[in-house]
Amino acid sequence: MTMKNEAMVAENIASSHFSKIASKYKDLRMTDFDHIQHIKNRLSEKSGINMADVGCGDGRYSLELLKCLQDDCYLHCIDYNENMLKHLKSYLIGNDMLNFCARPGNANKLPLENDSMDCIVTFNAIHHFDIQRFLAEVCGCLKDDGNAFIYTRLLDQNSRNIWGQYFPLFKETEDRLFEFDELQYAVKKADMKIVNTRVFGHDRTSDLSSLVKKAKNNHYSTFALYDKDEFKKSSETFEQNIKDNFDDLENIQWQDENILLEIGK
Repeated sequence: MTMKNEAMVAENIASSHFSKIASKYKDLRMTDFDHIQHIKNRLSEKSGINMADVGCGDGRYSLELLKCLQDDCYLHCIDYNENMLKHLKSYLIGNDMLNFCARPGNANKLPLENDSMDCIVTFNAIHHFDIQRFLAEVCGCLKDDGNAFIYTRLLDQNSRNIWGQYFPLFKETEDRLFEFDELQYAVKKADMKIVNTRVFGHDRTSDLSSLVKKAKNNHYSTFALYDKDEFKKSSETFEQNIKDNFDDLENIQWQDENILLEIGK
């Protein structure tokens, strides 16, 4: 299979994955808040912010942005997956948010006017995009003094979390993530610049049964890339690895890491 065909297969698997889990995504993923506050602080000198959340999914972070910025922004929620957008609209309206619109669209061709955005954000989604085409779109849609924020986990951060350390083939299977120098190169190639970076560490605690359940429910889309037998074998080995390395299976502790890049024109 060629690299192009492999990429298409991975894209189709991811699309199917997000359609299937749209209704339960909030229950599977942790929603962190510190990077949202950081973005608000970085935008403190702006008002009437026209903003886009690309790859918004079911609206977990869209809601936090709207709560944090309140009436000082209008948020364009963009995702290619219509199931996710359906849940997003219900979720945001159910939380009394009205200053948004849900827009189907591809990160490679954003449904936004040129020079119209004060801010574009994407959370845990950049590895699903064609990064060079996405950044070209961002550059075109941002105002000259606009900001873009990319929140993601790097390859090395992924290898250090509990899945990367103890779930067989997880870090090898998840080859869509970037290292920092790759992001740096892509931003420079797009004729933009990284103006600020910050690493966020999040302490996690869980019990073994909950971890196994998350994996079986494709907590990360990485798990959807395993074939059935491979996943079953890896899951069993994961359980044994946890038992071998943690004394209290009701109180398993580790740290997840993410990085936030702020990009300007």
